[in-house]
Amino acid sequence: MHSRSVVHGDLSGSNVLIHGNGRACIADFGLSTLITELGGSTFAICSQAGGTLRWAAPELLDIQASENGKQRPNVVPTPRSDIYSFGAIMLQVLTGRVPYYYYFREARVLHAISKGEFPKRPSQALVTDLQWAFIQRCWTPVDVGHSRPSDEDIVEFTRNELVKFVLPQS
Repeated sequence: MHSRSVVHGDLSGSNVLIHGNGRACIADFGLSTLITELGGSTFAICSQAGGTLRWAAPELLDIQASENGKQRPNVVPTPRSDIYSFGAIMLQVLTGRVPYYYYFREARVLHAISKGEFPKRPSQALVTDLQWAFIQRCWTPVDVGHSRPSDEDIVEFTRNELVKFVLPQS
């Protein structure tokens, strides 16, 4: 979808449906954003605020104080925010639990996110070190030197992981 200039903006475990043949399909494009370039600048031409808190990229949440008391500009989802959500979905798929499952109230989840807290690392029996490292790359804060994986990185990593399940290890 990113290659077609569409950002979902609300990726979560409940928005990934599994077809009868086992193929994952993305659903609920109600918060999606169409990105277009106009004169060398990128603009969101259709956007709505919202999202599912436990899967939402922190930069989409209005949890930081505005600078100089000015109103913060309207934040729109980006491919990078979808990548963050993919990491949370990956955690959910591998563990069978929603991100921050140990917090029952959304207010507590929001508080944790505002403090820069990411979901806790599950046991190695559920999530390998390689998988955990990739999930953490998906959660890289946008204001640091490193970037989140690209769509191509996700496809390659997922293919490599699936091969481990399809081909028996000898």
